[in-house]
Amino acid sequence: MRVFSGQVPWLLQRLTALFLIAALLVIFIALLFGVLPDYASWRAFVTSSHGATIVFVSYLAVCTHAWIGVRDVLLDYVKPLPLRLLLLMAISVLLAATAIRLLLVLGAALFV
Repeated sequence: MRVFSGQVPWLLQRLTALFLIAALLVIFIALLFGVLPDYASWRAFVTSSHGATIVFVSYLAVCTHAWIGVRDVLLDYVKPLPLRLLLLMAISVLLAATAIRLLLVLGAALFV
């Protein structure tokens, strides 16, 4: 048995939470001070290479944060191993599929 087996996921979930809080604060400040006041400005930001990278990294942080949280809940409360593995696999496929979809949408927006 490893002594610190849960420390890395715990730390990773806290770091992704801090990153997401910082991203939300930046968005709130941008809305508050009118840096990106309308849809056209937001679309121009997201379709730029830097904006698409920021959006995708933020989404990966959301996926990582969600995966760790859901995994811990399933490990604690779902006792039958086959059901637990099925749920973990379904959630991982869902998170991976949405990340791939976002990557395809952002890639298409960059090259239009």
